[in-house]
Amino acid sequence: MRRGFAAGRLVRLRRGLYVPTRAWLGAAPHERFRLAVEALALAYPETVFCGETALLLRGLPTVKAPPAIDVATSTKGRLGRQPDTFAVRGTDDGAARSRLTPPPPVRRHLHRSLDAERVGGFRVISEVEALVEVLASGKFARALTVADGILRRDAEASLLDHPDLLVRIAGLPHRSQQERARLVAALARPGAESPGESVSRALMLMFGFPEPELQKRHFDGLGFIGRTDFSWAEEPRPIGEFDGWGKYLRTELMGGEDLNAIIRREKRRENRLLALGHPVVRWDWADLERPSQLRSKLIEAGLRPTRRRLVAAKNA
Repeated sequence: MRRGFAAGRLVRLRRGLYVPTRAWLGAAPHERFRLAVEALALAYPETVFCGETALLLRGLPTVKAPPAIDVATSTKGRLGRQPDTFAVRGTDDGAARSRLTPPPPVRRHLHRSLDAERVGGFRVISEVEALVEVLASGKFARALTVADGILRRDAEASLLDHPDLLVRIAGLPHRSQQERARLVAALARPGAESPGESVSRALMLMFGFPEPELQKRHFDGLGFIGRTDFSWAEEPRPIGEFDGWGKYLRTELMGGEDLNAIIRREKRRENRLLALGHPVVRWDWADLERPSQLRSKLIEAGLRPTRRRLVAAKNA
């Protein structure tokens, strides 16, 4: 392993823990995140994961890979970002590219208790504790995504119906944290079917647009047209679709349907919606990563901000 590491064929996540360079570069961001979490747990078996990391390990949706590996600690002197342990040797192209794709940093958070549950081989804090931690301090779009995911999983109407959650929120040390956690919990909706849809709605709320109806079923004289991600009652009653044509193409192509046939059918679907008076606007992750582009598309579709921006969304 030492020779492979020195030659750039292996990258080191932690002392004694290596991954083939080719595998590291070929992995998706969420896969590299998982490898880094596994390396930390192998190096320090007593590690307790918290925050968004704990929710991801429990199978809840997140906005792509979390920006940091969240770890609970009871020691004030070990808070914040920890020193990097990732190392790359060698001078070839693979080594150079590996240096540009390091794992996320480890960030330690103060917890009164390190009581943990074993989930998939990892020690994690309770789901409700991790959720409240994210609701109170996570980026707005990321917090709304996990909140939507829990409602969708549990088929419930409101997070505020959970007594345990309300008790945890009331126990937060600062009033501002309590207010923010309650606000994000109140804004969660089970109809958001993907992280991209949750982020889209977070940005809509941030910009002050009217809240859309999610997964509305549409009919015309020919019958059922389909469900749409976002629908607005406000004139000109636009319909919004996250990921443009992409999700339909991926779904149908997996079933072996011809690409041109898929496109023709989706175009007919859009024409039927237009005939009902619904202009259709589409966007994808590239628009969400540049929020002003989504705002411009919604305005071009005829929507106008009708309320104050959410204070909690300032750091979306």
